[in-house]
Amino acid sequence: MFSDIVSSELKSLRSYAQLLLGSIDAGDQVVCDVLGDLIGSVQAAGSTGVDRACLFRQLDHRLHQIAQAHSVSDRVHPILHGLEVVDRRVLLLSIIGGFGTEDLARITGLHVDEVTHIIARVEPVVAAASRTGVLIIEDEPYMAELLSVLVEQTGHWVAGIAYTRDEAMTFAEKRDIGLILSDIDLGNDVCGWTVVHKIRETLGYRVPTIFITAHPERLEEDGCENRDGVVPKPFDIWRVREAVNNAVHLNASIFA
Repeated sequence: MFSDIVSSELKSLRSYAQLLLGSIDAGDQVVCDVLGDLIGSVQAAGSTGVDRACLFRQLDHRLHQIAQAHSVSDRVHPILHGLEVVDRRVLLLSIIGGFGTEDLARITGLHVDEVTHIIARVEPVVAAASRTGVLIIEDEPYMAELLSVLVEQTGHWVAGIAYTRDEAMTFAEKRDIGLILSDIDLGNDVCGWTVVHKIRETLGYRVPTIFITAHPERLEEDGCENRDGVVPKPFDIWRVREAVNNAVHLNASIFA
């Protein structure tokens, strides 16, 4: 049934729209508008013949129009920088939707040969996504330095070390962050979760975040969602390295 397809694909539809437009709010609004139109069409026609490729085709058509009319290149995820809109569409649909060449052609309106060439062209982007810049937010300098060493040992690079909320926001504006390692208690009543939320709003996408804290219970008490990982202090260095690699792998797979 149509409702079942929408329910199972809603998360993927939202991810696609948010990443292509570089905005959580704008992406969600487009998904809402497209689904509203589809629901009206299905009810009027009395038809339930809508598959997941059809859902994504309708959404892609609307997103393509918006992306062409408005410049979104400065707001998109760093992994997508330097790619044309058509390349981003094919890349995101293949990764988030898991679509093959023929379905990608059907969704985007491109010829199968064009899709094949685009996939070959963007493969290096996916490979580069396995190595990313990490922002460390930690008010204790010795702990921040230790984390920076662990980040480099995992094969990634340190995009910046922020000891305060203001420093964290300054680094965020550089837009080269693929992962955040943050403490919860940053001193002076500053909450790491609040800073991370503000960074995500500034960048326009959900940056994967691992909280490394002596107070992991505060995330649950404050009702904070965190699907990327929590490492309690004192920590095992291997657990930190594993958490970083897992979060980056997830980010490279679905751009979080």
